[in-house]
Amino acid sequence: MKKLSLRKKLFSLSLILLLVAPLAVSQTIEYGKITGVIVDEEGAPLPGVTVEITGPALMGGKRATTTSARGSYVFMNVPPGRYTLTASLPGFKTSKQENIVVTAGSSIVVDVRMEIGKLEETVTVTAAGPVVDAKTSTVATNINSELLAKLPTSRDAFYDLALSTPGMVAQGKDGSWLPSPNAYGGSSNENVFLINGVNTTNPRSAAYGSLVNVNYNAVEEVRVIALGSKAEYGSYSGVAIDVLTKSGSNEFHGNFMVNGAPKKWIADNQPKPANPGEPVDMGALGPFGERLFIGPGDDILNKNTKEYELNFTVGGPIKKDKVWFYGGVDYIRSESKTPFWPVPNRYWGRFGDIKLTTEPWTNHRAWISYHYERNKGDGWTWNPHWDDTMTYGQNSSTHSVSAQWQYMATGKTIFTLKYLGFWRDDQPFIPEDAPDHPGYINWWKWNVFGVNGAFPYVESQKSSRNTIQADVSYYAENFLGEHDIKFGVQYTRGRGNWLGGYFQNYANFAYPAPWTQNINYLRSWYGATGLVFYNRQTWLNPFLTVRTADQLGLFFDDQWTPTKRLTVNLGLRFDRMTTKYGKGKVYEYVNSPEEINGGLKVLRDREGTGNIFDFKLFSPRIGLTYALTRDMKTIFRVSYGRYYLPLSVEYLRRFGPDMPTANIHYIFYNIPFDLVDLNGNDYVDPDEVTHAARYLYGDTYVDPASRPSWWDEYQTSDYSWQLKVKDGTKDQHTDQITLNLEREIVKDLSLSATYIWKRTGNIFVNWPLNEVTREPFEYERKSYTTAYGESVSLYSVVLKDYNEDGTINGADVGWIGSHLDYMVQNMPEVDGIKPRRLYQGLQFMLNKRFSNRWQMLASALFSWSDGMAMRSVRQDFNFEGPMVMDTTFLAGLNQTINNMKGPLPHTQKFEFKVSGSYRIPVVEMDIGLRFRYNSGRPLWPLETYPVITQWGYPSGLVVNTGDNYIVSIDPTKPWYLPHEKVVDLRFDKAFSLKKAGYIRLAVDILNLFNEHAVVNAGYGGAHEPQIGRVSGITYPSRKIRLNFSYEF
Repeated sequence: MKKLSLRKKLFSLSLILLLVAPLAVSQTIEYGKITGVIVDEEGAPLPGVTVEITGPALMGGKRATTTSARGSYVFMNVPPGRYTLTASLPGFKTSKQENIVVTAGSSIVVDVRMEIGKLEETVTVTAAGPVVDAKTSTVATNINSELLAKLPTSRDAFYDLALSTPGMVAQGKDGSWLPSPNAYGGSSNENVFLINGVNTTNPRSAAYGSLVNVNYNAVEEVRVIALGSKAEYGSYSGVAIDVLTKSGSNEFHGNFMVNGAPKKWIADNQPKPANPGEPVDMGALGPFGERLFIGPGDDILNKNTKEYELNFTVGGPIKKDKVWFYGGVDYIRSESKTPFWPVPNRYWGRFGDIKLTTEPWTNHRAWISYHYERNKGDGWTWNPHWDDTMTYGQNSSTHSVSAQWQYMATGKTIFTLKYLGFWRDDQPFIPEDAPDHPGYINWWKWNVFGVNGAFPYVESQKSSRNTIQADVSYYAENFLGEHDIKFGVQYTRGRGNWLGGYFQNYANFAYPAPWTQNINYLRSWYGATGLVFYNRQTWLNPFLTVRTADQLGLFFDDQWTPTKRLTVNLGLRFDRMTTKYGKGKVYEYVNSPEEINGGLKVLRDREGTGNIFDFKLFSPRIGLTYALTRDMKTIFRVSYGRYYLPLSVEYLRRFGPDMPTANIHYIFYNIPFDLVDLNGNDYVDPDEVTHAARYLYGDTYVDPASRPSWWDEYQTSDYSWQLKVKDGTKDQHTDQITLNLEREIVKDLSLSATYIWKRTGNIFVNWPLNEVTREPFEYERKSYTTAYGESVSLYSVVLKDYNEDGTINGADVGWIGSHLDYMVQNMPEVDGIKPRRLYQGLQFMLNKRFSNRWQMLASALFSWSDGMAMRSVRQDFNFEGPMVMDTTFLAGLNQTINNMKGPLPHTQKFEFKVSGSYRIPVVEMDIGLRFRYNSGRPLWPLETYPVITQWGYPSGLVVNTGDNYIVSIDPTKPWYLPHEKVVDLRFDKAFSLKKAGYIRLAVDILNLFNEHAVVNAGYGGAHEPQIGRVSGITYPSRKIRLNFSYEF
């Protein structure tokens, strides 16, 4: 029998090791801890007391230990849940402490005073568990299962729930394509997303959110950690959003749920004009009479038009106290309407989960979970003003596996091994009825359009992340107090691979050829009879770009308690983070768009590179926690930590080195002026440019004679591109200090105040260089006054004989533009201003755990910020870096003008949030509330300054690199969008079926008052050119969702 038992153990261990074998960061603290001291009635410590905790979240139902010579005890790695603690010792009455609530990452102190008496006598204390954590220095927000069940939400466990917590700010629009919040003045690419320890952050960038979805009904708890975290948490400088899912138990439980929002119960919240075709005034914007307005005929409505969900979960024992399971399936179907775009965005989501938990033998615990997704979306586009034929969709599949093995060598020593991984495969498509040719796209000249054809671009992520972590936890109490020590190693392999190309093998890029839009000039000076276009028809083989982001992390955490009331949290982590281009592929041309997703034939391999970024980083984390009162209910905390920006492959962009050669055919057209000048004003207006481009398809207006003799009809281009990084460049980092005071006012309710200070330095920029010399250009300064009276000194490249033809003229200006390169470096001091970002906040928070029929999480936050940001580039979202979606920052030194100071984008002056529920007596119905108020985000109007062109007309002021937009007002005094207030309600009633379970009926009313606050408006930039023109309002509009569930 012993031999058989050994074989079983070896088999089980081999199975677990097999699960974790692939080389693969785990950064989740899934468990809590219960500690305390047991004393007699005189306060003397009692050694040898038997201490036991019981609760349904414990496999076996209970754990036991004995107190030390100091009367202390500890239970490590306690799963989140409610527990009862029992202390017994002959000669004393048994003491029972009930309703102890443990959350992930918490350190709960439960001290016990035992009375002399008979062991059979029991003293029971209800709700003894403190709501204030007397040991941690972390200021986190936990949303537990009780609050989750009662809140009216969009059922998004990451983005939407995070917005309910303090300091989390939404993107400028609705977050649908950048579902990552801005945390305490940070940007959306500074975050990390985790599910059961799986770093599910999109390897492309955290701004794109999590690549793995969550079955909302399977969520046990959500932790939002942005202030004072332990060293175990790395790879973020914004917020870590940690979702923990449910496990099985010794009792079968689960639910079947269906919900939906009837179409008639989804309202419009776009204000309508008094008369069709008129603008709608939306209030004041600037101090000089500028107004917010909805443009004539603008359709900015963003609303759901269809929504329903089917959900089933079940958990229970396979073998009681030995093997548990929990699983679920989820089906989501939705449609939505987006601003300016007539094609509905449709979505089909299918999720499946299974989780097994086991104690294969004494002191060994293990679990493994698997998540599968099969999703489909269509009706997408890159520009809502393009033709509705320029649309595409995507099928995607995701597999995610996580596994953990723990060995509790003693009650105070735990060895843990984890494997975490996911794999995502996107398969893009265009509609079956799409035109058989790509549309014509203009990205920059006179007007932006996409007309008369199918969507051309192939964008397909082939992403994965694999992680392995090994750590040791040890609790010691014989060296200057108590020490809860944890140290470990983490290794992650991230791949953000990119399949690119064109569905029809080529794309059309069509631009007007003339330098002027004045038709009289074109006729009199050039004898023009029409508007000349050239089409840069570009043929490119499909390609795979391999982009890697790897990380090795070592961490050490020590929660040291030298005295009962003082805890010192010491942490240090080391990370080596690297990114590079791996070996990619070039494929043969496809015979049909469908071949993109299957049957691609490899033409050749592509070369990779060495490390582009290679950072070796140390992150100290230090915290002090002191109980100001003897009852351990008034806690003062102070913390300092350094946090590094997570490296993302977005900075490498999608091309990379050794690209296939692009073959370019230039086709010229001459569109007669009578077809172009529709309003007869002898000027080519922007809308007329778009209209004229509709004549490009076919041969009717092809005019080879319009092509200049010096312009080759056929050309080739090497799209190979590689991010260049200056030697000595350091990773962008944020230093953070927090001061926190928290008091448990009454049972289950605490009030806290937190001061937050953050400073971000070593900011990444792409510095412009002379491609030939590899050195920065020489600059002179030119005075300029903006339309709002701001006097600035612009940078102008010193004009020289760059082309060495013996003359300094416009050709040298053209040479600068064609020989411009960039190199990533840390932003240097400019005009005596050190580049940095500062954020300060004063946060008040009320936390009421569920008891006496109600629960609440309420916060108020006052914010102040200042520093450099991408104001002069994009203000409709907050996603920053040296390369973001082909946008270079800094494209030119003038992007620093009026841009080194001022409040940070997407940082509001004030916010107030309330989430909670109340159970009405007699009818026993729960009312859930979520209220969010923010004071509106800042906006800076931009303007263009005159530049010298190679043609010499129009007259200019500076020789420029990059675009010519600058902030036109005092950057420290921005304009502000209106405040926004959103109220969500939930009415929830359960009907008991006795032993058969419950029937639950619920109604969610999201955006109760149909708020339509302006959340995005034009600021004068290339993407939002008309100042004040509204392009986004509160999302979602009011909708009423019905929920039916059977729970057992």
